[in-house]
Amino acid sequence: MAYLQHTHVGQHLFIGFTGAELTTDTHRLLNTVQPGGVVLFARNIDTATELRTLGRTLRTEFSYRPLVAIDQEHNRVNRLRNIIGEMQTIPDVKKQGNVELAEDFGRTTGRWLHQFCIDIDFAPVFDLELFDANTDNALRERCWGKTADEVLHWAGAFLEGLEREGIAACPKHFPGLGGAMLDSHEKLPTILRSRETMLAEDIVPYARLMRRLTAIMVGHGHYPAFDGEKPRPASLSPIIITDLLRKQLGFTGLVLTDDMEMGAISEMGSFEDAAVEAFQAGADMLLVCHTAEKAHTAHEALTKAVESGRISFERLFESQQRIQQFRDEWIAHKV
Repeated sequence: MAYLQHTHVGQHLFIGFTGAELTTDTHRLLNTVQPGGVVLFARNIDTATELRTLGRTLRTEFSYRPLVAIDQEHNRVNRLRNIIGEMQTIPDVKKQGNVELAEDFGRTTGRWLHQFCIDIDFAPVFDLELFDANTDNALRERCWGKTADEVLHWAGAFLEGLEREGIAACPKHFPGLGGAMLDSHEKLPTILRSRETMLAEDIVPYARLMRRLTAIMVGHGHYPAFDGEKPRPASLSPIIITDLLRKQLGFTGLVLTDDMEMGAISEMGSFEDAAVEAFQAGADMLLVCHTAEKAHTAHEALTKAVESGRISFERLFESQQRIQQFRDEWIAHKV
């Protein structure tokens, strides 16, 4: 067990908590799990002063400094609304036809996040807008374009601006949820696009920017063209993460799952098994965004899987090297 403590199994988890301040229970959770990252939501954000204090506390009060992340996209997904008010929408940014405005938007977002001690933005959305206005897949008004070129042009510029301000970008939801007819927060969507089409369209923004991307979030869609007919989310699929993203596309950075507490994952059965399967599939860090119970459960499941040999030490160390590389690049210089 001492060996497992040394390996910091918790660093493979990105967890959420409630409240704008760290309570005794939250301190206990963070000290027990020692997560590699924490993710903030609107429930954690009240005033600028409180958020700044929270960010500094997360940086300084724990033995293992967690990465701090947020979903800060634009007006619809605006976790900082209580502090900065309404933001631009994607159509607002695009309507003047000047891509520099998208980069400026990214830089403005980055400056806000920097002052609140946030390291990573789980953005931009790289999904193509392949759905109509009546489709409820949680992506409406969040996509930067209907084609790969549009997404590369606009979302790529936003990403550039964000990172120029020292904030790591984490585009999502690989390999592409634009063809989903269901909301993965509720159900597992099946994306019925051919392998050839996805490689030529949905995956292109990732492939073209691959050399500069340091983190990618894998979504919870099922892709029969890659993974067969048996329902399995991309986040649990070695074919999607290891074979496609790592081997075929050559991605060497950090792979994160979307929130493991979403409905698409609960449909798979055991939460413990899903956590282990995501890691076995090639994910480096699993998001567990809402409940302390599930964070503890994921931590215990990963620990047991290492103890039993279900997760090899080789796989564990390989992943930890990627996490450390990411930390060295994005937070080693931050006080």
